[in-house]
Amino acid sequence: MISLPDVDTLMAGGLRDWLYAKAAERLEAKKQMYTAGGAGIGVGFAIALLAFTFSFGSFGYFFAAVAAGIGIAWAVSIRQKMVNQLKQEMNGALAHAMGIEYSVETIPGDEFATAGEFDLLPSYDDDSFQDNWQGEVGGSQFRLYEAKLTEERGSGKNRHTVTVFQGVIIRLQFARAFTGTTLLRREGFKFTLFGDSKTYGGQELERIKMVDPAFEDAFDVYGSDQVEARYLVHPAYCERLLELEREFNGAKLSALFYGGDVIVTIHADDMFESATLNPDEDRKRLGMTIGQFGSLVKLITLLNERPRGSV
Repeated sequence: MISLPDVDTLMAGGLRDWLYAKAAERLEAKKQMYTAGGAGIGVGFAIALLAFTFSFGSFGYFFAAVAAGIGIAWAVSIRQKMVNQLKQEMNGALAHAMGIEYSVETIPGDEFATAGEFDLLPSYDDDSFQDNWQGEVGGSQFRLYEAKLTEERGSGKNRHTVTVFQGVIIRLQFARAFTGTTLLRREGFKFTLFGDSKTYGGQELERIKMVDPAFEDAFDVYGSDQVEARYLVHPAYCERLLELEREFNGAKLSALFYGGDVIVTIHADDMFESATLNPDEDRKRLGMTIGQFGSLVKLITLLNERPRGSV
């Protein structure tokens, strides 16, 4: 089990001095952010006023919106660059204390494509990833990162961007050996007129009836091997999954046992945001990040239950 440090321990390890040395850079980034945003909005307002005065019509208002948008985007990029630098140091200090690795920027691994293939993730048009944690928990390798998936809906003036998934993706080397495929989903398939089964990647997964009625109501379980699926997802394990969902305030937890790993997706708000441009929030934000990661360590540990009979 990973031992989580507290805020004071991390700060005393040199993080406090590093953050203090960044105070002037934070202030400068804040000034630049306001300047960029203000300039964009000011230019946009001026263009809109000209368009109104000289009757340029929608063409002029379009350029006004573009100018304002460019300024706001510029301001956001200035802020994000500084915040990412702070997050890398703060979350990196937490990761180092736990003997694992952290990086703000990341690219998804094979588990992301697999999660999409088995419908643990919805269809999307655009994606972004951040906050990658990886290392070893209880003797098993894991990787965890945040993903945001968006989709364009509507057309013309009604076209808008919708977030279809924001949460955590986890890949964990599972403690129990398994050869088949077992899928658990919160919003399930239920019975269909075409048979109680689904096919993914050329594999046909049959509906698995579970002995735990609470879990049967909460999740659908499909698998390529009914005996193995019941062995992996036994009643005590089912209760732990339900407990974890409660801990994440009803988040939609889905899991896939595949290729010797378990891949988990959880809908959750933006996490691990330890940094802002306001130094007064450092302790509070870092404490929240420690608590969030503690919950996920608990999740990883419970999901990777040792084989029955192990000490």
